[in-house]
Amino acid sequence: MKRLHLFAVLLWFGAVFPPAQAAAPSYDDLRADPDALPMQPVWQLRPVDPDAPPWEDVFAFTLGMAPELVARSRWLSLNPGDSAERSPALFDTLEGRALFLAPAARSFCDGRWRVVRLERIGINAALQPELKVWLVERGPDGAQRTTQAYGRVDAQGRWAVPPKTCAGEDTVSTDSPAALSYPMAGEPAPAASGLQVETVIGQPGLRDAQGRWRAPAPVRDIATAQWMRGRQAPVPAGSTALGLIDAQGRTVIPFLFSELPDAAGPRRIRLCTAAGQDRRLSADTPRACRWQRLRGGATGTSPRPVQDPDSGRWGYQDASGRWAIAPQFQQARAFRHGYAVVSGPYPQQWRPPGWQDSRPILRSIQRSGRHWVAEAMVRNASTGGQWALRYGVLNDAGQWLAPMPEYVFHIAVLVPPGGRSGYYAELLAQHLPKLLGREVQVDYVPQATQDDYRRLMTQGGTATMLLAALRLPRGGIAGVHKGLAVDELMHALRPVALLASQPQVLAIDSAQADALGIADIDDLLAYARAHPGALRIATGDDGWTGHLAFGQFRALSGVDVQRVVVAGMYPDSDVITKQHAAQLLFAPVNGVATAVRRGQLRVLGTAAEPAHPQRFDGAVWPTLASNPALAGFTAYDRFSLWAPENSQAASNRTLQEAVAQVLALPSVQKQLQDLQVVAGGSTPEQLLTLEDEERRRWERALSAPAPVAPPSP
Repeated sequence: MKRLHLFAVLLWFGAVFPPAQAAAPSYDDLRADPDALPMQPVWQLRPVDPDAPPWEDVFAFTLGMAPELVARSRWLSLNPGDSAERSPALFDTLEGRALFLAPAARSFCDGRWRVVRLERIGINAALQPELKVWLVERGPDGAQRTTQAYGRVDAQGRWAVPPKTCAGEDTVSTDSPAALSYPMAGEPAPAASGLQVETVIGQPGLRDAQGRWRAPAPVRDIATAQWMRGRQAPVPAGSTALGLIDAQGRTVIPFLFSELPDAAGPRRIRLCTAAGQDRRLSADTPRACRWQRLRGGATGTSPRPVQDPDSGRWGYQDASGRWAIAPQFQQARAFRHGYAVVSGPYPQQWRPPGWQDSRPILRSIQRSGRHWVAEAMVRNASTGGQWALRYGVLNDAGQWLAPMPEYVFHIAVLVPPGGRSGYYAELLAQHLPKLLGREVQVDYVPQATQDDYRRLMTQGGTATMLLAALRLPRGGIAGVHKGLAVDELMHALRPVALLASQPQVLAIDSAQADALGIADIDDLLAYARAHPGALRIATGDDGWTGHLAFGQFRALSGVDVQRVVVAGMYPDSDVITKQHAAQLLFAPVNGVATAVRRGQLRVLGTAAEPAHPQRFDGAVWPTLASNPALAGFTAYDRFSLWAPENSQAASNRTLQEAVAQVLALPSVQKQLQDLQVVAGGSTPEQLLTLEDEERRRWERALSAPAPVAPPSP
């Protein structure tokens, strides 16, 4: 298992991280520092506690679409608010997933434009999404400017209509037919549900086939229902309404009603409220009425209503003309059965007994795909303590869904810090958060067990995405690589992307090169043909890239050279310069760099593809494949990314796009070039094709077995 320990980089989701609490940077912040606005964290809607839903989290969205479009579109446009750090998203009501701007769309026009923040998402009448984004433009001279623009995305979160053209112009008007002519998922197919919307005294609710209400259930108290009806559209300050008082002036029915009959009998009144969900009341609006019992009642002679000439207010006087109830009402009727209907200021601060402000006041519930969308008035910390219109989502099981952050990415490196695997892991951890909106953490786990490998390669699903940097092909080649149990587990992995390719170089001892007259690869091949078996090339153990390079070299060129096997992945330069075990070696650049700079070794060529020649200290090294005798020769240490057997293809694709974006960054390109590494970023399909190519290279390398020389003492 030694080779896996040396090559593996494992990346998986871990625990949920708490949402950031700091205020989101402003547009002024963006102008001052474009990098001050990393992409907001992404999230998914997930069921929450059915007995005590966190209403503040459930009703966290404004709706970026006309409410009448909800039932027609499979996409909900959910915007957490202007100052929220949580990103706006589209929610697919058929598949139950949140869609964000794809990592591949976070920049466009070859990186000229970079999206630093999503401000809002809308859905137009054609049921197609429109995104308002904050952009940073990086000009050819390195200057930056900021702007806001609109664009449209497709069902994969990629740009269908980019916000800007590559020339820096605004795209066509987002309301024009040209901006709407792109494919988008159609209207949702009707989906049967065991739930149905019912209205009780004007309040909508969801009820199952057994008659059980989903929280919040409609109230039964009609005065509370009337108050809730009034909150559906906040009552303006200074408004008046009708209520009921007793003979002592105590409020029996709060001042909530626009119409109120007199008490019909002792301790009894018939109260009515609007029953429909249409908030534009008219004479045709249906009403729901109930009889309500009253406390108190008639006790002796009732006072009579009198208007105070000084204030113009109404009060009540007894038989002697004294004020029994001080003048304070806009209108006042005579007492009937011990109660009087009066008009007074609407009680803005009144709450029904036992009411909690966190509870939403539902205005409507409608079906969308396989989910339910509820419109409500809410008042909590997220609205600044003011009543505001918000939206929430339920699944078809009647569970409220709240936006939960995506899991942290953990990059687990199965070797101690300092190696190549750790370097690539830290590189991803540095750049991926801005693309994925997730925290990324590197964990070094140098003592992984067989059970650890099995868990990481086969389990986890969407909650534990695994990535591994492995030698290709997975599991190795029969007869070359030892058949370990972990090799079989590798075949369960799903492809994500190629991360990096580091070519081997063929170097010769400088003194030997001068003595033998070998200045380049042509001289080497000529000498080998003239002196069969005289040249020795050192490589690492069987199965490593040096073994592959040596086998291809001999099979393609047809020359007779000997292989010197040195313990480890690749030989150290001392094998040639001090121990003189061979005249040449195959090793990565970092294995020979110091000796090359000292003049002890001379690089004859690299095992890179001709399209990617390597530069070292200003000099361009030739590729071995550029020689006709070695056409097709390549030998790379491949660092490829794989996911667990039960991972989701969509999640793997999202990660691949983000990795490709990281590897395309100019700063990262420069880092990799300095390391003589070719950046990857390929699609999963391309990675599988590369794996097949590597298998064929091994088969070619083994087609002409070479004699192996023992190491010199």
